[in-house]
Order: sequence, then C-alpha cells, then structure tokens
Amino acid sequence: MTVPDPDSPTRSVLITGASRGIGRATADAFAAAGWQVVAGVRDRRELAPFSDAGVEVVEFDVTEPNEVRAGVAAAEGLVGGSLACVVNNAGWALFGAVEDVDIDLARREFETNLFGAVAVLQAALPAMRRVGAGVVVNVSTLSGRIPLPLFGMYSASKLALAAVSEALALELETCGIRVVLLEAGVVRTDFARSTVISGAAGGGDPLYGTTRDRILGTLRGIRDQGALRPEDVAHAIVRAAGDSRTPFRVVLEDPGLAPLAKAVGGPDRESHEHVRRFFGLDAVAHRNGPP
Repeated sequence: MTVPDPDSPTRSVLITGASRGIGRATADAFAAAGWQVVAGVRDRRELAPFSDAGVEVVEFDVTEPNEVRAGVAAAEGLVGGSLACVVNNAGWALFGAVEDVDIDLARREFETNLFGAVAVLQAALPAMRRVGAGVVVNVSTLSGRIPLPLFGMYSASKLALAAVSEALALELETCGIRVVLLEAGVVRTDFARSTVISGAAGGGDPLYGTTRDRILGTLRGIRDQGALRPEDVAHAIVRAAGDSRTPFRVVLEDPGLAPLAKAVGGPDRESHEHVRRFFGLDAVAHRNGPP
C-alpha cells in the first residue's frame, strides 16, 4: 500500500459515535463521497457491517484518555498521516429535572459530550496543525440554543460544546484549520437508546410528570411527522467538510421545531468578527497566515 505524503493529507475523516444514528449515516455518506473513513465506536462486537466495505473501524471510548490517544493514532495510521477531518458526534442525553437529576450522571454526560470531544481534538489537532490543513465538525443540537425543560443538563453540555467550538475556531484560523458547529433539530433516530432518565421526571411526580408528558409528546409528534433524517444531517456534515465557504454555524431546522428556533435567538452571527476587532486579531491572522 502506498503511504500518502503527510504534507498532502488525503480526504480522510474520523467520526466518533459512528455505530448508529447520525454517526453511522455520516460514515456512509463520507464513504459514498470518496473519503477514507475511520468509524470510531465504543464497542464493535455488535456493529453491523457498513454499506461500504472500505470503512475502517477503530474502537475507543471518548471518556478514556488513553483509549482516545490510541484510537486517534490508529486512525492516523490507517489513513497514512494527518486526518483531513474530525467529526465529533459521540454523545447522549440525560433527561431529568435540575432539582433532582443525578449529579454523577450529569458529570458523566459532560465527560462524553464535552470533554470527550475535547480529548479527541487534543489528540488529532497537532498533526492537522503541522500540515496546516483540516476541518473539525462538532455535532450539536438546537437544544444547545433552546434549552428545554427536563433536558437542562443535556442542553448545558451542548451549549458548552458550542462555546468551546467558538473559541477553537478563533484559535485555529491562522493554522488553516476550519471549525464548523452543526446544530440539528429533531432527528428521526433511536435517540431513546442514548437517553438516560433520572429523578422524578421518570416517575409519577405530579409536577414533572405533566411537564414530561408535554415535552415528550411534542417531540414525538415532530419526530413522527416532520423530523430530519440521519442522512440529512450526514450530507450536511459532508458538505461542510468539503466546502471552505461553509460558515462556522450550520443550523438544520426540522419543520416542527423551526418556529421555536426562529423565535429564540442564538449567538450573534458576527460574534467572531466582533472578538477579532476587539482584540486586534485580524492583523495577527493576516500577518501570520497558515504555517
């Protein structure tokens, strides 16, 4: 096998949380577009074959630092050098009221949704920065901008990921590495398998029981009637990875949640420009350029 020149990275991508749902659809979409695909999964024992036999699989848990470093190194070995794209997709939701949600579960959620993503980036970015090229796509949700009752901790973890992504985009813009934050609405997946229920929200509590029924009932209705497909999100990720004109924030609204998304304002679209101007970073970016 010919090893690619490390100074000319091939179209290669590592996707975390690729065993099912959005992650799996994304692996299939990248493979169909001709990319070298490495699917990061926590447990390959029950993993069904991908539609493209060329998809490589690397097993690691994003909450285990040693496994992350070994997994990213294995992915770089499989593609013959620096990764061209990293898609942070691994994550799960904690469903429960802030009043009595299990704090240890909340910490575990942040370990996956936030710190796991950061660990993957810390392992992959040095090689990407050395070649001065690459794309990071952090998969988030509209719930990061629209915190919903009983999804407070989940929304907080995704809002934290958005904040890290904002800072990362500014930190890496002189290195030739793009950062994209993709915020998707309701997606038709088996999300229930990635949701953990905690506290009174899971029982017969009269207050949270009513809130639970209303929230879940509305979301189920959107999912059944007008939700995004995993493939919709996957194709948006592939487009973002391949098109340098892609803005930092890509919002995929489902028809059901769109009215709420439009009514609840998100971060200023010009926020990066404001930060650059305030700190005089424009001059630094133009002077330094990619290494």
